[in-house]
Amino acid sequence: MGQYVFPRIRKWLKPPHPTWQSKASRNRVFQFLCKEQVRSPDGLRLNVGSASRCFDIKTLNLDIIIKEGVDIQGDLLCLPMKDESVDTIVCTGVLEHVADPYQAVQEIYRILKFGGSVFMETPFMQTVHASPKDFYRWTPDGLRQLMGSFDILELHIVAGPASAFAWQFQETMAMLFSMNNEILYKIGLRIFGWLAIPVSWLDILLEKKQMAWHAASGFALVAVKYPMRTVGGEKHIAGH
Repeated sequence: MGQYVFPRIRKWLKPPHPTWQSKASRNRVFQFLCKEQVRSPDGLRLNVGSASRCFDIKTLNLDIIIKEGVDIQGDLLCLPMKDESVDTIVCTGVLEHVADPYQAVQEIYRILKFGGSVFMETPFMQTVHASPKDFYRWTPDGLRQLMGSFDILELHIVAGPASAFAWQFQETMAMLFSMNNEILYKIGLRIFGWLAIPVSWLDILLEKKQMAWHAASGFALVAVKYPMRTVGGEKHIAGH
């Protein structure tokens, strides 16, 4: 019985992420996969850095650690896939934990077929969340530079400024409450995490504001790998 009860208790005691996401944000990856299924019904769809997350639409899960729900073990910096062998890639909440995200993006570009699409979610205004390490954050301009080999079709806010503020409030208050005691800090994360959730609800008003990207919690994008074309002796990405 304990094998069922204790995981549930740990789940309830785990500090919440005090973020609010609109229905559109929550459904964006699923809608992307639906479109990709229509575009390429028999195509290979890959969720890199998947952990145990599964989608209703058939997608292979790839992660560096083999666990339940993972189909392929592999490192994002050296993906165990042939060149131009994948039709669709999902990569959510992963690149910030990779030591060399530029190499990771080039690996995604390498295995993706021409005309294939990638969906990504990346953080901007978020506190450190090691898994096992945490390296990077991106502004919209930073994402455009990171994805320079691709053509970005969509760029959206995943969670807005209020969610970013709520997450910072949780961490700051937990630190003050802890008095440098690790146990008190963990207790504080739970208490102030729940208290911060109503703060994140302000994103209901803020998420669609024109300036919301200045301090958004994170961003989502859809990008396409177009064939290379030669113009005046130089290579250019089609669509640029």
